[in-house]
Amino acid sequence: MERASKSYSAIFSALLATIVLTAASMTHAYVGQSRLQQIEADYGPFAANRFKYLNELLETLKDADLRTKLSEVNDFWNGVSYGSDAKVWGKKDYWATPFEFLLKDRGDCEDYVIAKYFTLKELGVDPKKLYFVYVRVRGKKVPHMVLAYYESPQAEPLILDSINYKVFPASKRKDIIPVYTFNGELLERFSDHTRKGLKEKNRKVKRKWEDLVHRMERNE
Repeated sequence: MERASKSYSAIFSALLATIVLTAASMTHAYVGQSRLQQIEADYGPFAANRFKYLNELLETLKDADLRTKLSEVNDFWNGVSYGSDAKVWGKKDYWATPFEFLLKDRGDCEDYVIAKYFTLKELGVDPKKLYFVYVRVRGKKVPHMVLAYYESPQAEPLILDSINYKVFPASKRKDIIPVYTFNGELLERFSDHTRKGLKEKNRKVKRKWEDLVHRMERNE
């Protein structure tokens, strides 16, 4: 991360075209009254209240400045408890929709990033400026994912994370080392911007993304 500002700008010069196209027609963050009543009937008032708080947050933030949106959305989703896919879903790797994530009130790093991305998109933040980044955390063996916001392709990104709750510029996050970027379909290596040797990983990531999009289209 010592070269974060320059390196991040280079690796993310390509925009998230696939994510933008698949997400462009979706609205997921607001939950209507009938759905809230069904959630309360099926899962109880505490579950329903979580969605009510999200609705209220979005209403409050609709006219807020960008930095406030980034910070408040980051804080809201970081309030959801961490839970591994194995414990929450009984699966090795599962990408939950924001609805599933909030309903379960537990999830892992990918779930935080997905939820933040779609909530910010709902608030009018340009999805072309939001990037999924696989990283290594110094001193830990488990891979991690963060969301990066770029004001421009050359700008230093702001990092939204679920282990360091404050939104920091990339140069201030010396604890994480970027490994892969994700553009909606394909992974690229951070070090050399190539996809060499990632064919199988890309197949798996593409399937997970397409499954996530389909479930979101069904409003799950």
